[in-house]
Amino acid sequence: MEARRRHRSSLAELPIDLAIKIAGRLAATSEWPMDDLCALWATCHRKLRVCGEPEVGQRIALMRFADDMSWDDPVGYATLVGHLTNVGNPEACFITGMEVTFHKGTPLAPVCTVELQRAAEFGHNRAAYVATILLYRANDGAVSNDAARRYMR
Repeated sequence: MEARRRHRSSLAELPIDLAIKIAGRLAATSEWPMDDLCALWATCHRKLRVCGEPEVGQRIALMRFADDMSWDDPVGYATLVGHLTNVGNPEACFITGMEVTFHKGTPLAPVCTVELQRAAEFGHNRAAYVATILLYRANDGAVSNDAARRYMR
């Protein structure tokens, strides 16, 4: 009997940069990105490394599953939002910035604009809008005014 040969996964044979781009595309376009990324993680050690790259986390479409996850697993959701904020995910930065901004109903413009500006730089339009308003409202100098003008474009 002929022994079966094991074939390496085609993803394992790809250059790491390309594998990261593929995982990022999966995160950005998947209906259930966390489930798909977890399934990918489980297949091999190299894919775990690929899925853990910041570029993949930046592309996760958080709003696709935020409602369900925030109700079903609020602690896991808060942890995920914190992690995605740290890697620069625009939607997570927007959520974090809004929570900091309107904590107890009092805008904290200097503190929040860091996350909102980060999200705006990644092209998040709502974050750019809120950051612009808060930067103009703070009126703390030319640097803030320049940033606000840049986000208005």
